[in-house]
Amino acid sequence: MKHTSVHAQSGRGYQSHVWNSCGLSRMGGRKEDLGGDKVALVDNLRRDFPALRQVTYLNTGSFGALPVAAAEQMKETMAQQCTEGREFVCSKLAEVQRDIREQLTSLFHVDANSWALTDSTAQGANAVLWGLALVQGDEILVTDNQHPEFLLPVFVQKQRRGVVVRRVQISSQLDIMMEALEAAVTSRTRLLVCSQVSYLTGHRLPVEKIIQWAHGRGILVLLDGSQGAGAEDLGLRELNADFYTFPGHKWLCGPEGTGALYVRQELVSMVEPTFVGTASLRHQMDWTSDGFYLPSERSNRFEYSTANMAVWVGWQESLKYLRIQTGWEYIFTRTKGLSGSLLDRLLDLPHVRVVTPRDARVGLVSFQVTGFSAARVVEAARQRGIQMKLLAAHNMVRVSTGFYNTEEELERLVGFLQSPGNW
Repeated sequence: MKHTSVHAQSGRGYQSHVWNSCGLSRMGGRKEDLGGDKVALVDNLRRDFPALRQVTYLNTGSFGALPVAAAEQMKETMAQQCTEGREFVCSKLAEVQRDIREQLTSLFHVDANSWALTDSTAQGANAVLWGLALVQGDEILVTDNQHPEFLLPVFVQKQRRGVVVRRVQISSQLDIMMEALEAAVTSRTRLLVCSQVSYLTGHRLPVEKIIQWAHGRGILVLLDGSQGAGAEDLGLRELNADFYTFPGHKWLCGPEGTGALYVRQELVSMVEPTFVGTASLRHQMDWTSDGFYLPSERSNRFEYSTANMAVWVGWQESLKYLRIQTGWEYIFTRTKGLSGSLLDRLLDLPHVRVVTPRDARVGLVSFQVTGFSAARVVEAARQRGIQMKLLAAHNMVRVSTGFYNTEEELERLVGFLQSPGNW
């Protein structure tokens, strides 16, 4: 799958360019000379993210940095509504959301009609879970590394519909994982819920194998793309994905309150919309006063109301920035390259236990420090201007390597971890 960018079009040897700018070799993932012009590229990009000047920000997996261009567009949109009125909102919003769908279509290699724009990962998950005709005794398989935003909607199905929920333990060894899935399946299994990348361990699951396995048994798959969308290249058509939901505010650098749900076109009609408004209809007047209405035959049937245009304008601008100013291939390669570089350095520290599997990762690296609680590690780092994610319930620290992070920032983190006696 090929994504074009301004860098790819410039004729400067793009593949070599992105590998060297990550400081990586193709063979072992070890550090190499970055090269002056490659460092300059990263420095230029960082100028568009003012927040990165304040701290060593290693928490894109929670919130991606917001580019200046997005913030300016949001501010301009609100100012225009204030000074010129709001009559233009509906037509402008439709135009902005149409462009976002087209950008997502290009990024994920699917049809534009397959997208519903949402306000979060959870909204997409709820739309699928409530829309499927699940009945008492039907079963949902859930991998044991799911975020609560995905688990809770599943648990509600258990409480209100009598659906049986079976937890499946995930392993970094493919054969063990597939055996666990096979052991959990029954004739009543209808849906498998799993993550593209575990928010907890950073483990990139073999979703290609999992989906193929599930479809061979007549099971649909709902994928949580929160830690994968925008961090790695994923063609949903090639994957034969059923449902894929993700937020806009993490690796896609949009404002909070944005996200999307992909529904494979063949499945749209079997997922009934739960929340309905005029945006859900095939045409705006496809309803009657006696209770008849025609939902859209496309995934926008899961949209239902006027949305906050400022945040959608912001996400539109962020997506445009990532595609044009940075380039998707550069983002994907650098994100994974930096996480590999950091993981290798952490493995050299005897008092650090790395949780993330090196050969199955994207942009997250989770670890523990012997003799110290994760809370103390994160707080000590924060006092030194390094921001990471505390996973308190599991006593783990999580680092996210965004494309805008630098090797110098990773060195700063490693230097901090090398001297726990100074905390």
